[in-house]
Amino acid sequence: MEALMISIALCTYNGEKHLHEQMESLLKQDYPNLELVILDDCSTDRTYELLLQYQEKHPKIRLAQNKENLGFNKNFETALLQCKGAFIAIADQDDIWEPDKVSKLAAQIGNNLLIYHDSLLIDVDGHTSGRKTSNTHRFVKGHCASYLLYNNCVSGHTCLMSKAFLPHLLPFPEGIYYDWWMAYTAACLGKIDYLDLALVKHRRHASSSTSKDKISGKALRIKNLSLFQTHPLNTEPTKTLIKEVLDGYAVLKQQPFSKALFWTLLKNLKSIFYTRRKSLFSQIKFILKESTR
Repeated sequence: MEALMISIALCTYNGEKHLHEQMESLLKQDYPNLELVILDDCSTDRTYELLLQYQEKHPKIRLAQNKENLGFNKNFETALLQCKGAFIAIADQDDIWEPDKVSKLAAQIGNNLLIYHDSLLIDVDGHTSGRKTSNTHRFVKGHCASYLLYNNCVSGHTCLMSKAFLPHLLPFPEGIYYDWWMAYTAACLGKIDYLDLALVKHRRHASSSTSKDKISGKALRIKNLSLFQTHPLNTEPTKTLIKEVLDGYAVLKQQPFSKALFWTLLKNLKSIFYTRRKSLFSQIKFILKESTR
């Protein structure tokens, strides 16, 4: 029986420097039935020219270029909607995939809507110290939405999703990274799992994303929590927790210290701060600072 088609969704923007390495690793995947859907977001360097050269040689590539720059989230949303496969893997333009990445994820996804994996971190020149995402993050699975309110351990480049996930997922809301929203949505449904293998060399550098947050710190966390509060798939316990946290932040508009926020975060410390590998001292210090205006 023929293997189900899997689409790889690759979004590009001014990525010519590392594009060749990534394209070669995608084209060397050992999964037998792949299409590569590439959407360029109006690159001003030679990215699109290089992609056209690849398309001429490889019929499995479907390539398009936006008429105007959509930005990081909307570009991925558009690319996902163009994918024909039963499953979709997401690719960044400057990583390097292990040749069995897709096949290993496909073998383990089961009835989950989303599965993800660990990554080996490399610098802009491709060098690694041996550190992985799991050195700083703990991975989560199943019904775990509350674990993803403050930190995200699921990067887009690590994900394989069922196409059946898209109606629950799209459109991505404005103002939050698409992969965080993906992870949270799958966690609300209890249909998320992970594979404890580093299947990508993930390049970390300042220009990794085509979008930058305009706000940061406490204001950003409040904004994200406000978005999660509107999620249609929230369970009642998660809704209650988010409301308590946001009510705690609201106290800071009138008072220099929010006891409500302090006790809510402290009471839920083991879940809210689970994904980041921080000492108990660091967590308490963060809670004190977060509860102070």
